[in-house]
Amino acid sequence: MRRTPRIDVRHRLRARLVTLDRPVVMRDFSLGGFAVESDEPIPEGTHIVRIQEGERWSVTVTAASRHGQTSEDGTRHVMGFQISDQSEDTKQIIRVLFERLVADEP
Repeated sequence: MRRTPRIDVRHRLRARLVTLDRPVVMRDFSLGGFAVESDEPIPEGTHIVRIQEGERWSVTVTAASRHGQTSEDGTRHVMGFQISDQSEDTKQIIRVLFERLVADEP
């Protein structure tokens, strides 16, 4: 069970796996983690991920993969991440972003 709810953020946030220099689709987001989708497999492990909200701002976090799945036809790969960076600055940025996304949720 998750400690905080995840919200659907497709088309609201962009993400890039910096460690792989690859854009990914941000599917959902919470205070503690997020899930991304890619047309290429995402290796397990710790990744540096840049999360961007339009042209407003971006934050770069370190996140550890927790679970993954591949579509039956093998064309889509989803990986869930837990945010590893627990510095006060990062937690504050994530909290502000999450609250804004919840307030603007369609």
